[in-house]
Amino acid sequence: MLGGSSNGARGSGSAPPPMDVNDVPLNSEAKQDYTKLQSLLKAGDFQGADDETRALLISLAGPEARHRNWVYWSEVAAIPEADLKTVDALWSAASGGRFGFTAQRQVWTQHRRRWVEFFKAINWVAGEYNMYRKWPQEFIYSTEACKGHLPLTNALRGTRLMEALLEHPAIAGLTKERAGEVVGGNGTEARTQGSKLPDWLS
Repeated sequence: MLGGSSNGARGSGSAPPPMDVNDVPLNSEAKQDYTKLQSLLKAGDFQGADDETRALLISLAGPEARHRNWVYWSEVAAIPEADLKTVDALWSAASGGRFGFTAQRQVWTQHRRRWVEFFKAINWVAGEYNMYRKWPQEFIYSTEACKGHLPLTNALRGTRLMEALLEHPAIAGLTKERAGEVVGGNGTEARTQGSKLPDWLS
């Protein structure tokens, strides 16, 4: 068979079969419990899972993040690789690869790391002036959303937090192993909508 092998193994270019959310190993260097996130995603409660993801990342980022109840971009490096991989794998498994930080990084690199194009592609902005959607009511918490739409990360203060997550070794390493990346682009950011910050992960 063209491109195949005599023992029936997949070709080297074939994607691995999707993992069931129940089969994702709940690995944690930080001794974090991921059973609630797993259960929410298994039930298809993507909005609840988004809230739980925000809470988990705040917890993982350290005591100062927990005190202020949001994550500063420089604290992302403190999140253990095993833990961020677990969060990402759960989202990916529950959505057939549609959601998660790896999916978001794939879209980001496909758009040459251009933030406005990226936010348009994952449907976080709308209208002529690329205003951020209102949280939480204007986001889509189902697999009908486009690739990379979830989980949410606050970019109203700038894109450094989002970049830190997508460049974290747990995510960047996974993506580079799975597919080639397009690099380059600029740091143009989408415009913000009003002065009040939504209560996303920030």
